[in-house]
Amino acid sequence: MKVFNILLTVSFLLMNSPSIFAQELNVEELVRVGISYHDKGDYKKAIEVYSKALEADPNSNLVMFEMAFSHNALQEYKKTIKLCKKIIANPGENVVHTYVLYGNTLDQMGKPKKALKVYEEATKTSDNYLLFYNYGLTCYNTGDYDKAYGLFLKAIANNSAHPSSHLLLSKVMAKKNSRIKSMLPLYYFLMLEPNTERASIEYQNLRKLMDTGVSQSSPSNIDISISMNDMDSDFTAAEMMISLSNVTKNLEENKDKSDLELFAMRNKNIFNILGELKKDNKGFWWEFYVPVFYDLSTKGHVDSFSHYISLTADEEALEWIKENDEEFKKFSEWGSK
Repeated sequence: MKVFNILLTVSFLLMNSPSIFAQELNVEELVRVGISYHDKGDYKKAIEVYSKALEADPNSNLVMFEMAFSHNALQEYKKTIKLCKKIIANPGENVVHTYVLYGNTLDQMGKPKKALKVYEEATKTSDNYLLFYNYGLTCYNTGDYDKAYGLFLKAIANNSAHPSSHLLLSKVMAKKNSRIKSMLPLYYFLMLEPNTERASIEYQNLRKLMDTGVSQSSPSNIDISISMNDMDSDFTAAEMMISLSNVTKNLEENKDKSDLELFAMRNKNIFNILGELKKDNKGFWWEFYVPVFYDLSTKGHVDSFSHYISLTADEEALEWIKENDEEFKKFSEWGSK
């Protein structure tokens, strides 16, 4: 996974940062022109424009960052790193985002160990969620899942509205064969980002996780297998109860329900079971994810939530939302609090 989508957003945010208004007008205009060229894919032209801007303000972190970003797009990694180092050595704006670009560039060069050192240095200077996320991403890609786990928790603690942090936490827990702890951040990710290409993929992953450990060899013979690890000792009862609750989809009384209706029913069972077990457990999972989804259930929003996160998979989801406009509005109001 890459962080270019984040960096593109960063470029826009930096362009509109209050610090820019202190720059000379001609520099500001040149930056805007350069960004326009970059967004059109004309990176060389963008760099030419940024060079003119640097002539007017040689110490502008903004101009150097945008130039480094364009050099990166051209795979001119050494030039990117040179500019990043200059920005970091020059106290001021944009240093956090420069660390992200610096680390990402090293990753692209096939130097993850050096990228890790950059992120480690960066997290000593700032607790910005992007630093923890990108540090965690590199750890994940190098197979250090324990380190990645802690970093994604820090990223979420600093910005719980960042979808990718939840998604990568889910992937870490999947690597650790921890089903429920993979499902919970995946639910959260889909609630934040329900209608994108990667959401479509992750929705299917969620559905697979829900069915893990449950198989039916005949109408009267349902097999349940549960794989637990030491990290999940507090979720043993939840795993067993959730696996047992999955059997309800095969009951005669549910045979006429649609797939999405069954999905919503199973979600409600999961959220209620976890909510009831919360009083006996503590820690991040029980104090962050579980209260959110238990509250979602007790407030009566599971149907809306389930259809909302199913938008990429089933046309029925959108139709349901249209037909249940008032109910969905209440869910939206709940989500905005």
